[in-house]
Amino acid sequence: MIVNLLFIITGIFGILTVIITLSNYRVNRMMNFYLTLIFVLISIRFLLNGFLSFGYLGFLKEHYINYNKFLILIIPSYYLYFKNLIANQKSFIKKDLVHFVFPIVFLALNISIVSTNKVLPSFFYFSTFFVLFLYNISYCFLAYYILNKNVWTQKDKAIIDGKYASLIKKWTLFLFFILLIISIKLFMALFLEDNRTGFVAGERFQWLGAIVWILTFFKVLISPEILYGYTISNNPLKESATFNLPFDTDWILESNKDQKNIQDSKLKEKIDPNIARYISEIEKITLDFELFKESKFSMNDLAIKLNIPNSHVNYLYKYHSKISFSDYKKKIRIHRSILLIESNYLKTNTIESLAKEVGFASYNPFFTSFKSSTGISPQKYILSI
Repeated sequence: MIVNLLFIITGIFGILTVIITLSNYRVNRMMNFYLTLIFVLISIRFLLNGFLSFGYLGFLKEHYINYNKFLILIIPSYYLYFKNLIANQKSFIKKDLVHFVFPIVFLALNISIVSTNKVLPSFFYFSTFFVLFLYNISYCFLAYYILNKNVWTQKDKAIIDGKYASLIKKWTLFLFFILLIISIKLFMALFLEDNRTGFVAGERFQWLGAIVWILTFFKVLISPEILYGYTISNNPLKESATFNLPFDTDWILESNKDQKNIQDSKLKEKIDPNIARYISEIEKITLDFELFKESKFSMNDLAIKLNIPNSHVNYLYKYHSKISFSDYKKKIRIHRSILLIESNYLKTNTIESLAKEVGFASYNPFFTSFKSSTGISPQKYILSI
């Protein structure tokens, strides 16, 4: 009885998590779509198992085994979830549907053959298990490859988003291994099932899977920021939000560039011990964003705000930044404009107003900067979301 209650609680926790995930659907649409599909499949399975074990919903008993087979959809879903988590994809990619061709064809054939044949040779079950095993391992390898390349082996050098990147890294590690273990368990159970009774042999071990999934759902409930992807932060609607910018790609803590003149060589001795502190303070100012809203905001204004000589700021962007101060301003302002667009700023304001709000003197430089940064015009970006 306790185990059955555990199944129902797991399902309810899963449905609650799905609701929260859907409430954040706008932030990273495709990422949360695939994650939601995984949670829905798992939640319904545990709810059905719990209610059927209590003797409720008996009319669904004969369909329970067929529903279990649909759990194969989890395999391409978690791969596409990881893929879109990294890309922060916000539009549906039709070619991604290719990943669901095999499981859908497999389901149709398997259900058709099993339902029309009361007795099937053991070779049928063995060959089916072998094909699914290869299919599962292939996607686990693909998921491992993209995560290892884009998430797990990335060094947390960013001063601002380092903690957030670490959170995403731990979450993907956790989810990858959980899904790896549970998917293998599910497929092993699938081929130990009794197709006549509708229940899975070895079901006594399902309580362990329920606990693992409760932990997974609980992790999302207490850390919903993991749903947002890499480029948008926890509270995009707040002015003081810590929006994620890829600062680690802009700064060079240890520059290998040769100083071009004697003055720069002298500055090096004074500035190098303070490089990390300077970058940290600049990024704090960036997060506040108020100074960047001024169209005439200059390097000298930044130096005054930092309370350091202008020559130090100039040296910093000359030897420890991959982009110029001008390009840095544009980048910050374009990121800010994207956050405002996705926060429905344009429902009550014009694009010209948006351009001035983020620090551009007029629409034309905003249009040029936006297109060079994103590859598309502001209008096309608005349509895409």
